[in-house]
Amino acid sequence: MERTIENLEQELKSEHNLYLRALADFENYRRRIDRERAQLGKEALRQFILPFLDIIDDLERFLKSVENENSPFIKGMRAAHGKFMKLLESQGVRPFQSVGERFDPALHEAVGTAAASDEYPEGTVVEEVRRGYRWGDDLLRSARVVVAM
Repeated sequence: MERTIENLEQELKSEHNLYLRALADFENYRRRIDRERAQLGKEALRQFILPFLDIIDDLERFLKSVENENSPFIKGMRAAHGKFMKLLESQGVRPFQSVGERFDPALHEAVGTAAASDEYPEGTVVEEVRRGYRWGDDLLRSARVVVAM
């Protein structure tokens, strides 16, 4: 009888340990799935935002070409641009400044070079061909730049 009780207690302890392991495995699985779901959601949003940046680039080129004009149409285009930028900012997407900064291959893509000067020493970004954007602390899109050499 004592032997049976000891065996039953050991079996119970063994089954309880198996239960605790299974519970821990399930909790780890749930956390991993939650992380993967969040990652997939963020990647889907990233793929949705990137094409908008090209549209904003086109809009900014247009607005730069009509910088001195003040027609109602141009005012409307400036307002639309402002709304786009506020929408991106509400999602944590912000452009970053490149001109005058040191060339950083992690942030910049060099598409040309220019002669160094007093204003722009060697290795400094002289011109921004395409703006770069950050999404929170992450790089969303690198800036295409001209670098002083």
